[in-house]
Amino acid sequence: MRSVAEAFALFQRGDLAGAEAALGAVLKRAPEDADALNLMAGVLHAKGDLPGAAAMFERAHRLSPSDAGIAFNRAAVLSALGRHSECVEIAGAFLKLRPGDAEALLMQGSSLAALGRYEEALAALDLVRLDRADVHARRGGALGALERWPEALAAIDRALASAPDSVPFRAMRAPALANVGRFDEALPEIEVALASAPENAEYMARRAYVLNVAGLSDLAREAYDRVLALSPNDAAALYGKCEMLLGDGDFERGLPLYEVRHRLHPRLTPQSAAPLWTGDEPVDGKTILVQGEQGFGDLFQFCRFIPELARRGARVVLQERPQTLGLMRSLDGVAELASSKAPAPDADMHVPLASLMLALDMRVDTIPAPIPYLFAEAERVARWRDVLGPAQRRRVGVAWSGVSRVAMQAWRSLDDVALGQLLAADADFVSVQMEESAVAAAGGVRQFGKAIGDFAELAALIENLDCVVSIDTGVAHLAGALGKPVYLMLPYRADWRWLRARSDTPWYPNMRLFRQARFGDWSNVIGAVRDALYE
Repeated sequence: MRSVAEAFALFQRGDLAGAEAALGAVLKRAPEDADALNLMAGVLHAKGDLPGAAAMFERAHRLSPSDAGIAFNRAAVLSALGRHSECVEIAGAFLKLRPGDAEALLMQGSSLAALGRYEEALAALDLVRLDRADVHARRGGALGALERWPEALAAIDRALASAPDSVPFRAMRAPALANVGRFDEALPEIEVALASAPENAEYMARRAYVLNVAGLSDLAREAYDRVLALSPNDAAALYGKCEMLLGDGDFERGLPLYEVRHRLHPRLTPQSAAPLWTGDEPVDGKTILVQGEQGFGDLFQFCRFIPELARRGARVVLQERPQTLGLMRSLDGVAELASSKAPAPDADMHVPLASLMLALDMRVDTIPAPIPYLFAEAERVARWRDVLGPAQRRRVGVAWSGVSRVAMQAWRSLDDVALGQLLAADADFVSVQMEESAVAAAGGVRQFGKAIGDFAELAALIENLDCVVSIDTGVAHLAGALGKPVYLMLPYRADWRWLRARSDTPWYPNMRLFRQARFGDWSNVIGAVRDALYE
């Protein structure tokens, strides 16, 4: 009579066919033998039949749910199959049986990263107490996805210290180097990787990205085209090319590509059952659901297109985050507001907010800029006027950083030295952000923190200021939409919407742009802004 022990011996000798035959006989006699099912899954896995192995592990797990070995193997196969949601769940169940297991945490973190859940992935990977190259590399990947580039570079360097000849690790290192401004090192790293695999589309995409970050626009465009010739549906490459086209002011070719953002960014609003409005269908007499997306700055910038929908006869419903709804009541053309926390309202058609640019066939020279198009409530304005009291000097709003919990804001925020230099200007500075700063407090900046409860409150505060000095964040867009003079401080790698090498912008006629001359160096920007404040 064939047995599991016999099958295991055959498996150990590499006789997969013999082991499979022996296990087949066992399972015919005892189809609920968990050990036989577990070993059969191992045999199928060794043969390369991952779906078959996953099915066998599932059967074994149902029969023996507390068997940690079965649970771990099941999670590993699901990870290899790319069934990452299931892997995360099963690895979590395994970790309840064996808390702190390093391999399970590594597997869980890897699957979380594959799902785009990078904060959770990093939390799991940070618990992996193994000084191993693959662990450091996966941490570096998660940190890079969160745009925590200095930490990402440190993790990748630790991986390379253990595996100095690893081409994939050097390819990972290139974008990390670029994003800390070490361009001269970044390009050779990715060139080395490409030399070993000239047709590797992933490496080609990283080279295009590095060239883009370094500001080598012509070379980056060519590089993106090479990637897309090999992988026409590569979302990151499509988005990279799109950013370059839009940054050049080529909306005709760039806006269709901008729709790829939906493959890269999570939704902020619930899915709508209404068909998508693409601009071709008449909207007169129709209810159009416009759904907010991306950051608050995107809302304040792109909501300017909603009045055009209303002018065409549409009844516009805007669905956005709760903290914006009070302010959005002031926007012309909005018939109804809905919270992003609620289901999508009924509508004849829906459209993501930024897709209005494509649907309305926008060009740089046709961007509507009827400044102001957002308005603060008179009662709130009066209340803030009383809080601020009489002005002794020019009263200047200042925003020096983005939301502190979003690491990607760091590279476009002022460091403490730059903030101190800015605050030395002869003006009464008022913070227009909720996050507080000890440097700002030492510089005499009036900070109101959580008293700025929502954007309607912030708009009322801004109305009491003479101008606003801001980094590239939602505050700058809000002040611009309110019609305030804005001095916008841009990093070396500025977003596409500010176009290239311009000191003005078609989005806000009341805004001046000040750009970093060197990566990470705010000195020229601060000097120019201070001069502008004295004009």
